[in-house]
Amino acid sequence: MARLLVRLKLRLLVNALRASTSAKVSFILSTTWAVIVAAAVFALLASLRGAAAAVDLTTVIFTVLAFGWLILPVISFGLDTTLDPAMLTPYPLRTRPLAVSLLAASAAGPWPVANLIGLLGAVVGLASGWLGVLVGLAAAALQLLFCITLARFVTTSMARVLRSRRGRDLAAFVFVPIVAGYEFVTQVVPRAAAEGKLTAASFAGVDAWMRWLPPGLAAHAIADASDGRAGAALARLALLAAVIAVLGWLWIRSLARALVTPDASTQSSRVRGGALPFARFGLRGTFAARFWIYQRRDPAELAYWGIVTVIMVAVSISTILTPDGHPAVMLASSVFGAAFIGNFHANAVGATGPAFVAETAGLTGERSLRAYLSGLNISLGVIAAPLLIVVSLGLAALDRRPGYAVLAIAVDLAGLGAALGLASVFSVLAPYPMTKRVGTPMRVASDGFAVYGLAGTFGILFGVAVAVVPVIVAEVLTSGAPVLARDLALVACAAGYGLALASAGVRIGARAARYRLPEICQVAIRSRL
Repeated sequence: MARLLVRLKLRLLVNALRASTSAKVSFILSTTWAVIVAAAVFALLASLRGAAAAVDLTTVIFTVLAFGWLILPVISFGLDTTLDPAMLTPYPLRTRPLAVSLLAASAAGPWPVANLIGLLGAVVGLASGWLGVLVGLAAAALQLLFCITLARFVTTSMARVLRSRRGRDLAAFVFVPIVAGYEFVTQVVPRAAAEGKLTAASFAGVDAWMRWLPPGLAAHAIADASDGRAGAALARLALLAAVIAVLGWLWIRSLARALVTPDASTQSSRVRGGALPFARFGLRGTFAARFWIYQRRDPAELAYWGIVTVIMVAVSISTILTPDGHPAVMLASSVFGAAFIGNFHANAVGATGPAFVAETAGLTGERSLRAYLSGLNISLGVIAAPLLIVVSLGLAALDRRPGYAVLAIAVDLAGLGAALGLASVFSVLAPYPMTKRVGTPMRVASDGFAVYGLAGTFGILFGVAVAVVPVIVAEVLTSGAPVLARDLALVACAAGYGLALASAGVRIGARAARYRLPEICQVAIRSRL
């Protein structure tokens, strides 16, 4: 059975290459990244040879790789159908042979091979002598087996949840710490390394407790064998194997339960009777209510708000961590935060998809089109304005410069109005079809339309940066006025200015959409959501 499932896994990869151009591009990019990661991890682990904190760093790297195996299956659930035990329920298969076969199938593919190649770098970086090499090879194999078993246990245990809407919400929120981690690595780590604050010695002692985790057991087993402590090395490997055995036993029990439990994730949700919020305010209120509901129900929207927060913090991290950092960087975080809110919603037509065609039944003229676009802006504004203000206040408090909080809030409100106005214009003048892959809540541009999204990103970012200049100039010109009166007037005028920009964008977009509605509907129909 193991051979059959491995062949099935490989055949699925081959068939995906024949399915479409996007599948070929995705496979090539994924394989390329796997090769890059394998080479980078191998070189990094191999370069630790002779370092004082080599074991500590190896433990950290092994733990990071295990954490990746824990998180990524949750995000990519559904991309590999062998991950879902519901696909196997119709077949009379025994659980234990099936578990072994699924484990073998999980080890097939470019990423498991890349992981194994990267782990073998620890043999070069830590092992010495024939015993160290043998234990290193065994430790790398056990570490990979632990990662695969952990991933299988997580996906099998959460399969029913991940097929539900709440599970997709969970998968959406997983994107937020990944973005935060990426921003931390790109913003903080290079600066700390350049200043000499982050060296190999900085990690000395970090595995005081991590050494007893499975990745730490593998790393320290290699070090013990290299130092001639064969008994300690074998004991650590035995303990790691015991952890894998327990994890495998839990996975088998979870798999057996999943194979005989009926799937209720596809049942229709309960319909609650009640008035639609804001519907009493006419067509604009109806559209605002519709978009408001999807702001809290669509997993992608939940992820967008988290990503905006991470981006604002990442932009300001330099001035927060560096005492001599220029506080004006906080204003840049306000610009980026507002711009990305507009960017994430600058293609309302493509993001709505074919359902937009049904909505056009109520869009009979320029006035109704204004109601549609302004309803979207209202639903976004009631979330975005408090979010931007709270984040700006928090950044000012962390930076210990509360005086910049008022100016940052003014930039938030003016930039948000400009971003929403530009998003309304881009949604009408440059819509493009979008697609969503199975298992991920995030929408992306369809093949051949990536340049539209890129143009929208830079266009809105540049437009918001230009639009907030009058607010900054007004702050500079009124620096001699009484603080309280100036701050109140600045925030009030910035809010009115942003509202005017958003209203102007709605009017421009509605006027353009009046003559482009058939073409816009064609774009919506081409979206695959």
